[in-house]
Amino acid sequence: MNCLCLTALLSALCATPSANAQQPEAGSAVRIDAYIDLRNDAAEGAERKLISALSKNDIPDAATIESLLRAPRHTYPDVSELLGKTTTHDIACYHVDYTSKYRLYVPKSYDPKRATPLVIVGHGGNSSMSPQRAGRTAASYLRAYAPILSRDLGAIVVAPDTTRGWGQIGNSLLLSTISDLKRRFHIDPDRIYATGQSMGGHMAFRAALTIGDRFAAVSPQSGGYDYVEKGSIGNLVNVPGYVTWGKREPYQLDKINRTNAAWAKEHKLDWVFVEKNGGHEIYQDELPKVARFFAARPRNLYRKQVATRLGGAMKFVKTWGVKGWPAHTVHHETRPLRWNQQHWLELVPRPEHKGPLQVRATNLGNNQFDIQSDQVRELYVHVHPRMIDFEKPVTITVNGDKLFEGKVKADLFHMLQHAREFDDRGRIFWARIHVAIKTDRPF
Repeated sequence: MNCLCLTALLSALCATPSANAQQPEAGSAVRIDAYIDLRNDAAEGAERKLISALSKNDIPDAATIESLLRAPRHTYPDVSELLGKTTTHDIACYHVDYTSKYRLYVPKSYDPKRATPLVIVGHGGNSSMSPQRAGRTAASYLRAYAPILSRDLGAIVVAPDTTRGWGQIGNSLLLSTISDLKRRFHIDPDRIYATGQSMGGHMAFRAALTIGDRFAAVSPQSGGYDYVEKGSIGNLVNVPGYVTWGKREPYQLDKINRTNAAWAKEHKLDWVFVEKNGGHEIYQDELPKVARFFAARPRNLYRKQVATRLGGAMKFVKTWGVKGWPAHTVHHETRPLRWNQQHWLELVPRPEHKGPLQVRATNLGNNQFDIQSDQVRELYVHVHPRMIDFEKPVTITVNGDKLFEGKVKADLFHMLQHAREFDDRGRIFWARIHVAIKTDRPF
């Protein structure tokens, strides 16, 4: 973001509400929009300026800040000419210097007064496609998915083009596309879903494994790897999924998905695995079932249990060394693409540690949390009134040792910073608790 845009947005935080605003809350909505739009480009003290601008006599309380964040944007652009059509739009990634396009379908039923689901579709192919081929492929995938998912779910459906596959550059493309659409349309932040087939099926699985709290549910189709062998399948506990594949798949995808399905069933994950009598294809007869599965599962950031097994820096710091790819500038210091947080559990990375960090955290109720961890030295537990009673002490036990006990105060700065960094107005926690750990309990 250039200095001129940044200055304009900062000025908007303290601007006088428009004379055309019909409601007293309109000025607050404009300020919240401007603040969220800063994302990681906010200047130091942006939260203090915002809270001051929102307040006339008293500092807003946490419930007020939450209601402002969860509210729709003050205004949305006129998109009437897009309704019922497939259109193509440019997109620049926020986290890396990669630009592409996305193919978009907006149902005729879209109404900016109502929060609308969004489904993002990952196309197949490979990680070194030409822009022309990626565009054609994304368009074909949109044609396959959009008619059913827009009809049965009432969703806006989008298929980004990727010439870099669905690794971390692909993740930035996904999240940047979502961010762009949330400024054009009234998107429900708790009803954003991911699906795709073949390489796009890999994407949907990876989204669940590493950035699962960005999505309400996923539907990988004819994709994936043996996550039991990789040891990462436990991460799927964090997000529901609906999987399809054929009996005659290439690359042993049929065997791989049977293995993953058996583990998920044994451990009672909220995942459905469906083997079809076919090959490597999009099973459109399953899409109405996927739509029903999605509709029944809005995002729950405050679930009882969170599990994660991750390693390294847990943020995008370098690109894959793929022949023919240009070098990409990674804006990780100022615009981090990070995946060290799963719902309400945030790990402090240990990049020097060669193995994975593993945690299983459970909210036992009654303000008590039980955590098992291996190779983790620091973590944060993010909390919300749907998780704890802020009037009573909280107890956190890690590997059998009580490491925290006390009351927690709402932190308005944390609430605002968190929603802004992730560009997610539904990602709301009232406070976070730091926990230092000295012991390990492998599991």
